[in-house]
Amino acid sequence: MSHHHSQFVEVGFRDLDQSKDKFWHLEHQWFSFSAHQGGREYMEDRMHCLCDPDSNFSVFSIFDGHGGEYVSDYLEKHYSSTVRHRILKNTGHTDGDEYAHAIKKAIAFTIHEIDTHIAEKNPAKTADAGSTLCSAVIQNNKYLTVANVGDSRAIASDSQGNCVVLTKDHKPSDVKEKLRVEEAGGVILQYKNDVERVQGILAMTRSVGDATLKPNEVVISVPDVKTYDLSKQQFRYIILASDGLFDVVSNEEAIQMANSYMQAHGTSALSKVANILCTEALRRGSLDNVSVLILKLVL
Repeated sequence: MSHHHSQFVEVGFRDLDQSKDKFWHLEHQWFSFSAHQGGREYMEDRMHCLCDPDSNFSVFSIFDGHGGEYVSDYLEKHYSSTVRHRILKNTGHTDGDEYAHAIKKAIAFTIHEIDTHIAEKNPAKTADAGSTLCSAVIQNNKYLTVANVGDSRAIASDSQGNCVVLTKDHKPSDVKEKLRVEEAGGVILQYKNDVERVQGILAMTRSVGDATLKPNEVVISVPDVKTYDLSKQQFRYIILASDGLFDVVSNEEAIQMANSYMQAHGTSALSKVANILCTEALRRGSLDNVSVLILKLVL
């Protein structure tokens, strides 16, 4: 990602004007965002982008809140700056495996710290409210690190236009996650016409918040973190989105739609793709909040 300008950029969902029909948009030189409230009474999805060219550091995140907006809102306000500080402190003068280890520790520490802090600071609000976290960090024009807690998802297009899935959903349907929950003494319950839920409550096995489900680590906030060396693995662009998109549009379809739109309208049209995916999710009847964030890497 070449930074032609050296401005510090910081923008979140809260900074966007709601256009009519509960639609939100943001277009930037190398990222774009689109969201819709869907069939929900409230908009609990949040997002944040921070680009710090002087430190050669950017972080882009989606936070899909549930049980209220307290946790997703808190993450939007505090995650980027906290994780930036911790990563820059931890990764200085590291490279390769050492870098990957250092950034993983920095991200995991930050999320744990926030999770603990909000539960202590506001027990009433965090008892039953929580959020996913799906975040991409790009550092030194060389490393991409993707961190994930919950069921928001990151996918990418490789240089050939193929879909590469960067995260794994933390859901009860995942065999390893189910086993982890059960070993912690939790149960996965499924009521009629509903998805599987931890303790019959939460449709994901990891989250930030949800303090009621945190004792004995039945639900945890530990992220999966993976680092890619962009000099070895070329990605054209990355899509981060809440499950409001992926419930109705498959990973492959999302990449295919993005690619064919750009084939028709040129690569600069990537800025419109978030909007196209969001609109398609609605057209297919997604009832959830839908948020789509697209980052341009190489085009």
